[in-house]
Amino acid sequence: MKRNEFYYIKEVAKQNSFSKAAKELGISQPALSNYIKKIEESVGVLLFDRSISPIEITEFGKIYLAYANEVIQATEKMNNIMSDLQDLKRGELKIGSTACFSTGFLPGPLAAFHNKYPGIHLKIFEGRVSEVSESCLRGDVDMYLTDADIDDTLFDKEILFDERIVMAVPKNMEMNHKLEQYRVPAEEIVNGNLGDEKYPSLNLNMMKDQNFILLNEIQHIRHKVDQMFKNAGYQPNVVMQVPQTTTGLAMSIAGVGISFVAESTIKYNNLEEHPYYYKVGSDKEAIRTMCVAYKKGKYISNAGQRFIEILKEQLG
Repeated sequence: MKRNEFYYIKEVAKQNSFSKAAKELGISQPALSNYIKKIEESVGVLLFDRSISPIEITEFGKIYLAYANEVIQATEKMNNIMSDLQDLKRGELKIGSTACFSTGFLPGPLAAFHNKYPGIHLKIFEGRVSEVSESCLRGDVDMYLTDADIDDTLFDKEILFDERIVMAVPKNMEMNHKLEQYRVPAEEIVNGNLGDEKYPSLNLNMMKDQNFILLNEIQHIRHKVDQMFKNAGYQPNVVMQVPQTTTGLAMSIAGVGISFVAESTIKYNNLEEHPYYYKVGSDKEAIRTMCVAYKKGKYISNAGQRFIEILKEQLG
């Protein structure tokens, strides 16, 4: 940026000499003289009075130089900002998420990111998955958390982790006595041991006459649970529909009915009380893949790339 007319004019005015200015700028004196002469011809006025020694800047030159100084200051400010952005000293990152994902997945990664890059301003936008994905397409958010079952023609994605859908059964249900061999202790799920082979998956046919709390039909977990019931060959007795897995889990803890929750809901929400948990369905039926998604072809800033890395480190 320093190899332009504004810096050349400023240096000649400072040195009152073409030869001294050329030396400071690292170019030849004839090249500098010719360059400034062309500028003077293009604007139609003399910027320097060459009839005296040392040369002096003209009134036109002073006006030109005042403008040049503004441009130089703006350029240097831009360069500093660019450097800060490159070094993650400043910037903004807008992240979309459902309320459930925000409370379950984001606290740890956001804390780690903020501690490392305190100059990056973070904005969290919450809504239904459909709302957040639309916000991402509009450019209102840079990226959002979702399961990997998204439109790959519209979004690029980075896979974060796989997790299992778990059945949550109220502790006061008599059925628990028959299911004891399948029960997975809450602490085992929190510690990441749900996949241990010593915890077998039970057949949903064993739960045929029980009361269920299901998510609304637009939820991806609901789609997977519906498929499980379809494969089991019966329609469940649904006593309630809820918008979030955390709501369904709270209802199961209160004894209302059986719900289905994601493994991460149990791991990351620091629950003081739990129902009984059971694995259900096959791996193909019950496992979902989580990702961070962004508009296809979108430029992801250094801050965004680093945040994705931290998500993978913390959640993967």
